[in-house]
Amino acid sequence: RRGQDRGEAAIAAPPSSASPGAARSADGGDGDTVQARNASMQEAVSALHSYLALLFQADHSEADALWTGGLPARHGEEALRELHGVTGIRVDNKRPEPLDTAPVPRQLRIPVNLRIGVAGPLRRFEGHYDLQREADGWRIRAASIAPSPDRG
Repeated sequence: RRGQDRGEAAIAAPPSSASPGAARSADGGDGDTVQARNASMQEAVSALHSYLALLFQADHSEADALWTGGLPARHGEEALRELHGVTGIRVDNKRPEPLDTAPVPRQLRIPVNLRIGVAGPLRRFEGHYDLQREADGWRIRAASIAPSPDRG
């Protein structure tokens, strides 16, 4: 398990019926649509957390399989992939942001803050992952992750 804390800040509270996302749904934001939307977002977050748990294994093939087409983007998370000797990871993410206008989004951006244990000081990264729903589940299609600026 490598010290990952999966339960932390998985996603924010579901939107209220007055939120813009619920109001834009094709069927008027009924409870079923809001529930399906929230369940889909939770599945995407779970897929991302699973990916990050696999990323620091010696063999990246399981992690790479969670990318669209089975191959990671050439750019976006190089700094993470260069880390060795990872002893633990904490993933704090914000609520997924829809990248399309469907009532139950098929593309999401998930902002993340990562704290990664390695030999030496704790490493911090921030950025986002873009995921898309495919026939067999959520897949990562892009990443933009960089070391966090020092916060003194």
